Amino acid sequence: MRVAQPALSRQMRLLEAELGVALFARHRRGMSLTPAGEELRSRLVGPLRQIDMVIEDIRSLSSEVAGNIAIGVPPTVSLVLAGSLAKRVVSQAPNVSLRVVEGYAAHLVDWLQRGEIDVAILYGPAADLQLKTEELLVEDICLVGSAESHLSAAKSIEFRELTKLPLILPSRPHGLRVVADNAAAKAKMRLDVRFQADSFVLMKELVESDLGYSMMPYSAVAREVEAGRLCWAPIVNPIVRRQLVLATHPGATSRTAQTLTKIIRREISELVNSGRWSAQILFEKNSLE
Repeated sequence: MRVAQPALSRQMRLLEAELGVALFARHRRGMSLTPAGEELRSRLVGPLRQIDMVIEDIRSLSSEVAGNIAIGVPPTVSLVLAGSLAKRVVSQAPNVSLRVVEGYAAHLVDWLQRGEIDVAILYGPAADLQLKTEELLVEDICLVGSAESHLSAAKSIEFRELTKLPLILPSRPHGLRVVADNAAAKAKMRLDVRFQADSFVLMKELVESDLGYSMMPYSAVAREVEAGRLCWAPIVNPIVRRQLVLATHPGATSRTAQTLTKIIRREISELVNSGRWSAQILFEKNSLE
């Protein structure tokens, strides 16, 4: 920080005196934040990041887009999108440093509102979110079981049959659980949620161990299905779908964030058109330019 230790210590004590609370717990091995210090840190992270991005925007007005950018994605989206998105950023925006943060919907919304991340892919519909949003795609949710479950992609299963199965789902308010609960409520049925797991990896492990079934988009389990570790079947009457939207910070959107959103749309378009993501795109082609 290029600040002498006595001067820095004095600034810290003055800040504590001004606020009237202890921000640091001092001990023999050093210092750590108190609960008040941690609260101050968490509230300042977002605004400080926004200031940094404004400065980067001004610096890059006469040059290529550059700077640091953070995108938050649900685990099921990260699996299909994150790797190829990173490659496209390297190719099309080499001066942009991308950070990918995995999290469930409720956490992503909170981080975006705090300014800790700049862009997020969230479950729709967009009207439910008090953020800048645009629709990305919709995709079907299928029933996923172990290799011993004998589910078949060629044989659909009616939604009412799911009420007879032990299900493995995340807890509310995570996106997949909300989609499943809303579908059950519309059908006036009740799901038997045997296990709740807020880890996408754990959910798949429990299903693979034949402890129950889950409801996921096919894109999230394609690798395990191809390896013969999981099976899946389409859900009908009704078909269950999830909608994904692209959300940005409610304040001014930086040039770097605008560039990233275009790259996201291009990559999703490529994944869907190539058949690697079985979904229906909701944005216009001219938004790719």
